[in-house]
Amino acid sequence: MLKKQFLEIYVSYKVKLSAIMIHFKLKEFDKITPVGREPNLYLSWYWLTEGDLWLTFGDATIYEYSRDAMHYFGNKPTPYNDYYIVRFLEDFTTCFEKISQNIPNEFYQLTEDITQFKSDVQSWLNLYETDDEVYSDFYFEEYDKLISWLQYERTFSSAHLIGGPKLYFFRNKEKIRIVWESEYNLENGISLWTAKDGSFEMTYLDFVNEVRQFGQNFFNAMDLQIEQTLSKEWEAILVDKEKLVEEHRERKMEFNENLQFLEHDSADIIDWTEIEKLYQRMKKEIQHL
Repeated sequence: MLKKQFLEIYVSYKVKLSAIMIHFKLKEFDKITPVGREPNLYLSWYWLTEGDLWLTFGDATIYEYSRDAMHYFGNKPTPYNDYYIVRFLEDFTTCFEKISQNIPNEFYQLTEDITQFKSDVQSWLNLYETDDEVYSDFYFEEYDKLISWLQYERTFSSAHLIGGPKLYFFRNKEKIRIVWESEYNLENGISLWTAKDGSFEMTYLDFVNEVRQFGQNFFNAMDLQIEQTLSKEWEAILVDKEKLVEEHRERKMEFNENLQFLEHDSADIIDWTEIEKLYQRMKKEIQHL
């Protein structure tokens, strides 16, 4: 009886440290929506991760819809990003190896205002627009190399969401700065999210501990989802229970393997000397604009 009561508890976890919070709430098991169309309905591990997700950095809450947006959407039950949490997990863990790598002091200081840095680099790119052939070579050989550490390697954009926030993670020795770009207006002018563009700095150790705890709590919650799925007779809904168990094991193992990138310093193959030269060249060439 105690086990049954425990399984019936609405699955909700909140992971909190002094500086950062990752929240998620899995959808109530009996309300999970199968995919497909009758009579071809099915469930898999991916769809069982349906739920709410939101992140809190200091006073800012990422993935929280504004009051006006909630009113506009009408019947949205919660103010948070409601999707399949595995999508966040996949996007986030892909960045772990790059996040663990140290950024030199000069470039870490630039992350205090990445809007200015991106504006300067764009101005530099614009200088070469007048000649198509030169522009193309410049774009890939100079511009792309200078912007790569910022734009591609330690960031994800929540591209599956309308106006999805973009998050950056920059480590410098024993600290890490999280930067987000979340300001987005709908066509009617409504601000979509409560969070304005911003940043937050914390110790790298706290960051790693937070991510580890989030993973533990998420997979504990999914243990319950799997157990309930296995014990239920699904009738017209196709559920490959054997495959479900195997994928759950693989997903958990994959997360732990990726977590090791954060827990141990990864080899940095970025040529920071070349990037420094490009940065100095850029400053010189745009100083009179």
